[in-house]
Amino acid sequence: MLNECLFEKIATFKQYLSIDMPIITAQDISCQRGNYLLFRAVSFSLDFGQSLLISGPNGIGKTTLLESIAGLRGLQQGTLSFKDQDLSKFKDDWFENSLYIGHKTGNKKELNCLENLRSFLQIQGIEISEAQAEEALECVGLAGYEYQMAGSLSAGQKKRLALSRLLLVEFPIWILDEPFVNLDVAGCDWLLEILDKHIKNKGILIITAHDNKTIKKKVTHELVLEPVDL
Repeated sequence: MLNECLFEKIATFKQYLSIDMPIITAQDISCQRGNYLLFRAVSFSLDFGQSLLISGPNGIGKTTLLESIAGLRGLQQGTLSFKDQDLSKFKDDWFENSLYIGHKTGNKKELNCLENLRSFLQIQGIEISEAQAEEALECVGLAGYEYQMAGSLSAGQKKRLALSRLLLVEFPIWILDEPFVNLDVAGCDWLLEILDKHIKNKGILIITAHDNKTIKKKVTHELVLEPVDL
């Protein structure tokens, strides 16, 4: 089941294909911790159907950069643009087109799996039926866990619950922080197939994945963060 269902729910993004500019542009951006820049300023641009792997040594700021790209924290320097609009000034359109799943899953431990999935999507303005939620959970290997509290799940099951959101959204931009962590081999294979389908459908993927060599071969771009010279 992990490799079969719900691909038809991953949207194609034909409405964007006529835009004659990079969809996402980063110019000399960097992030700060305390009084220090975490990494040398970086630049990149992405069109629909492209993917970016952000890599670098532990502690250099990959998660901080992803959170900044997602709009959850500010950049220390540089500009990030979406469809030629500065994201520091125009975030609404960005939030309506992007989905961020962090290293911390964002599951609520006091809710069961069905409640977690449906409540997360409701916050995004997406209404789904219980049957749709059950189908998504089945696809990520959580059939039979629909009414189990998220707090009692294993680490791998918690990650699968978070990733089930990918099957029910139509956001063209996915921003994922270490999505392969805690997944078994079957889960990693399933996720790779989902990500590959998303890119083929002209979505954009921005990802960190230090422990998965296969994704490095599949992405169209890689950005290696380097420490700032002191």
